[in-house]
Amino acid sequence: MYGIIYADPPWPITMANPRNSKKNLIPELPYKTMSVDDCFAAIDPFLQQANDKHNVFIWAVDKFLWDAEQQMKNRGYKLHARMIWDKGNGFPAAFTIRPSHEYLLWFYKPGHLLKPRKEVQGKYTTVFYEPSTVHSKKPIAAYKMLEDMFPDVTKIELFARNTRDGWQSWGNEVGKYN
Repeated sequence: MYGIIYADPPWPITMANPRNSKKNLIPELPYKTMSVDDCFAAIDPFLQQANDKHNVFIWAVDKFLWDAEQQMKNRGYKLHARMIWDKGNGFPAAFTIRPSHEYLLWFYKPGHLLKPRKEVQGKYTTVFYEPSTVHSKKPIAAYKMLEDMFPDVTKIELFARNTRDGWQSWGNEVGKYN
């Protein structure tokens, strides 16, 4: 059913302690988070509905990079690429450095990789820049890249906060950013 599964899991991220945080930092996330295991339990039914040849794209921050890769490895997937979204900004972790990137991880099952259409093979790099706009809203460039690479497959976004033409959306915040 699905050729592309694209997920932005609500990782169990904790924000700054309100007593110690600067006034412009938010003390908690504007959405409910889930444990790593629960995030992947929610993804599993969609993996079972995937086409024979399919790809899975998962967003992760540094803290959950290893977890995402291990969870997918445990499900029989291999990492094809780590793409980096340079957001151009970010909140300083523990008031030290400002993390300004997120990873878009590309996974596939051995022997079942869905290849991009020939005309765009090699067109995209592993780093793309697009300024962050709203907390947790993902870059339009990522959607456009996947639409360009895989125009004729069914795509679904999990833990979606917006709808997009040509995509199915699943999550408890669908439409939040429309």
